[in-house]
Amino acid sequence: MTKLKPSEKACLLLLMSEAREVSNSELRERYDGFSIQGADSRALVENGFATKRKGAKGALVHELTDKGWAQCKEELTSEFVKGAGPAYPALHALLGAVDRYLRRAELSLPDLFTASTPPPAPQPVAKVKPVVKRGLEKRVRTAYDKLADAPQAWVSLTDLRRELTGATAGEVDAALMKMAVGGAIVLVPEDNQKTLTDEDRAAAIHIGGEDKHLLSIEAA
Repeated sequence: MTKLKPSEKACLLLLMSEAREVSNSELRERYDGFSIQGADSRALVENGFATKRKGAKGALVHELTDKGWAQCKEELTSEFVKGAGPAYPALHALLGAVDRYLRRAELSLPDLFTASTPPPAPQPVAKVKPVVKRGLEKRVRTAYDKLADAPQAWVSLTDLRRELTGATAGEVDAALMKMAVGGAIVLVPEDNQKTLTDEDRAAAIHIGGEDKHLLSIEAA
């Protein structure tokens, strides 16, 4: 049996667990930045334990060979690497338990380790520019003037939306967003979140990483 370094063995067993062709970019995302590269990659390929190719965007892609699966089988009962930290004795105890199960069930390693599910391919997101319905900004100002009991008073978006009948939630959102970016209105969250009703939360608009529930317009 080929004697592997701890890092090489870890890469080998990782490919066993994935049980499919897997890219380094996927490994980094799934395992907190870890990937198979450098000397570890060369050792697996040169020993015939894994194949390597360049995948999408140049990311290295590895997959176990039949010889690699055979090496993994040998690793189930191999000696753990002394001095490599407490994780290795625990790992080899687990591998030994896997070996005993396979013998009892008369199964092979590929029978136990089925392929993991690759992440879905990212779908392009179409950027849709919000369309502000003609005259809606004026209606927002008119509704605010009706609801505000004093200049620059705070008005709930729940009450405001009730006044804007005939406009969809998306249209109102687009108008409020445009007005807020242009400085025509001020939007803030409710300080006492416990007072919010389900309708208040539904009426809120999400800007700057938080939900805004109240609106104010400075006197012209």
